[in-house]
Amino acid sequence: MKTNLSTRGLLFLAIALVNGAQASPLEVSRTNENTLNDLIRELPAISRSWEEQLRKLSAIQEQLYLHERKMRGEGLPLEMAVSFSANYSAILSALVEDRITAEYGRELLSIHRQLLDRTREWLGKRVRDENYPDDLAENIAYFRGELDRYSIALVDVPDNLRTPVINGYQVWVGELLAWGEASGGLNPGEISRIRVKADELERFEGYFKKDGTLQPFEREQLHGRFIKLARETIETIAR
Repeated sequence: MKTNLSTRGLLFLAIALVNGAQASPLEVSRTNENTLNDLIRELPAISRSWEEQLRKLSAIQEQLYLHERKMRGEGLPLEMAVSFSANYSAILSALVEDRITAEYGRELLSIHRQLLDRTREWLGKRVRDENYPDDLAENIAYFRGELDRYSIALVDVPDNLRTPVINGYQVWVGELLAWGEASGGLNPGEISRIRVKADELERFEGYFKKDGTLQPFEREQLHGRFIKLARETIETIAR
């Protein structure tokens, strides 16, 4: 799969900053390679007082993993599931690789969810439209074509503009918020707190990159905003 969200120790770094402690990492999530939770595989074993927050964060990771499986078409007929999984991978890859904007990525992920919902509704009907599978395949192919049409070729993305660590975490947070809203796993206040920091990071990223280059000091400042988002996310969902 093309998507690479693996950034080991990212959450370990963020939590160490939050708690001001250093410790050996404790692995709490090891799913399949190149999945959303690859972004945050390790959490530090800090103290017994951290155990409750750790349990909640680990449980949310597990639920987000299940969310991702649904986004990849789990439970659907094989051909449909393969198409949905490939589409999801293509969107995440384009986001992480800076080949599309975050706004366009959110739009494509929203369409992806709508197609999934319609497909599950179709499967739940006693009398099904026999043309639906062909229509679905055509729709997915169309939006994949739109993604290819409006995304930049990776070779044309300057290395000094690429921020895969930050982009990967933004994808994870975006899917966390989508899961939280759909399932009720996060309350409106929690969603709002995380979204404020996520929007702030996205604004700064756009500001720093708008001139077509990312200076070393700008990258450092951008990672400072990223750490604030990581801190806010951890503190919010681990309460």
